[in-house]
Amino acid sequence: MRWTNYFIHPRDNRYYVFSFRETAHAEEYEEMLRTAEVPFERHEEGEQWLFGVPRTHFREALRCNHLVHAHHRTKFIPVASLRYALLLITGAVLVVALVGALGGTGTAQERTPEWELGVSTVGVLPLEAVGYESIEAFDEGLTLQWQPQVGSGFGLRLHRNFKGSSWSIETGLETLRMRSNWGLVFASEISGEETSDTLSLRAGRYRLPLLAQTKVPLNQRWELLAGGGVCVDFLLSDVFTTGYQQIGTVYHEYQVEENRQRRWGVPLRAEIGALHRPADNKKAGLYVGCIWWREWSTNRWGEAQWERDLEKADVRLFMPQAGFALEFRIILPQ
Repeated sequence: MRWTNYFIHPRDNRYYVFSFRETAHAEEYEEMLRTAEVPFERHEEGEQWLFGVPRTHFREALRCNHLVHAHHRTKFIPVASLRYALLLITGAVLVVALVGALGGTGTAQERTPEWELGVSTVGVLPLEAVGYESIEAFDEGLTLQWQPQVGSGFGLRLHRNFKGSSWSIETGLETLRMRSNWGLVFASEISGEETSDTLSLRAGRYRLPLLAQTKVPLNQRWELLAGGGVCVDFLLSDVFTTGYQQIGTVYHEYQVEENRQRRWGVPLRAEIGALHRPADNKKAGLYVGCIWWREWSTNRWGEAQWERDLEKADVRLFMPQAGFALEFRIILPQ
């Protein structure tokens, strides 16, 4: 399986081949190569346009390739109605938060206890819309693609409501398990053969949220909550895994690892959700919402290594700074 539109020529490893399926992309790429004075050979094969570029000009050819794809990239949300719907939803959330901040004490607030303890579970989702998406890097014949997977978490939440106010504060302790797949494709410069494999890693962290929240009672049982703040994250130890293949008489050994740059992180965090309070305060309440967070700076990086006889490749990439999760919480009865 090939993840990129470029590869080492299968019969002459002195050249890289760039492939395009759209004629407009190929025409623009050819013009960029001419402007950059990169020597090339163009060939049409089936429904593809192929460009052969010497290895000595690979980096410049790769830069032109990225520019072509960036120019023809579709909009972040291609459907106009969805873009406007997102703006309307965001505006509605801001209005709800403002109403909650300025609103008076309602019936639902009168029956809200001062302190609440909740038990929560979260599902961390790979969502491109918030920047938690796949990342690809290439060097020395090794292509590395980091692919986030569904993760999980568990925590305790302590909530402090202020009487006569729609505002509250919240803290607690959470643990997160972040899963990812690491796809590797190695193209030998000697034999021209491509070999691939996928390895999986699971990294963890402990998290202390420090949040301020506001709420709007929807009726006697339901409340809409929105909040934000920061988290104090303690990143656990580095993780790595290895693999190998024997192809004929040749051994391939490889590994991937995820490392910390800093033991501590302080990401920004935002939440929105709905809370159901039963009529009987001796019964548990239920909360369902979503969480978004973003690091101030990059604090994790990943690396892959591949060895084949005397050939060795090493690729490094930096992990995404954002994350997204769905939360389900049980509010313990008084």
